[in-house]
Amino acid sequence: MSSPSMALGVYAPRTSAGGHARLQSQLRTWLPVLAFSMVFAVESTSYFGGDRTSEPLQRVVEAIFGYDVCVHWDLIHFLIRKTGHFMGYGMFSLICFRAFWIELRGVASRISHRLGAHGLAILVTFLVASADEFHQSLLPNRYGGFSDVLLDCCGAAMMGLALFVAMQMVKSRKQVRVEANLRLEPAYVEVAA
Repeated sequence: MSSPSMALGVYAPRTSAGGHARLQSQLRTWLPVLAFSMVFAVESTSYFGGDRTSEPLQRVVEAIFGYDVCVHWDLIHFLIRKTGHFMGYGMFSLICFRAFWIELRGVASRISHRLGAHGLAILVTFLVASADEFHQSLLPNRYGGFSDVLLDCCGAAMMGLALFVAMQMVKSRKQVRVEANLRLEPAYVEVAA
């Protein structure tokens, strides 16, 4: 019988006794988190403020939906940026979940393993989102607001919930398959000689 950890185990780095192998393992575990954090650092500059993204995004939206969007462009631009917050930090939370899932492999209970990984992923998302908004508040053309931090954490929680449901579905499907295979196997009966 396999568990959701088997699904994530494909991506889990293998460890060995050597220090070099431990370093490689840590890099494979945490490098995606660091890389995604760097995306936030770049995106958090004044070059990606609403005043600079409005025109290029408007051209793309007009090319897809026509020029009628100009009437409601401010609302559309606001929704695009907030959806980016929600989805971006939601994905970041999933990447953090993967790293904590790997790090917490030794936890005895599967429930505490899963809840611990989800909780830590949301906590790190909160901390990174808070740092991002604080940094943006220091820039002349950006605004840093706690409402964006809450939106980011909602994205993290929703993605975590979606992952939790998906992991439960995978687990129950595998369980059903195992039970079906057990029913199909012929019973071995010893015949007395």
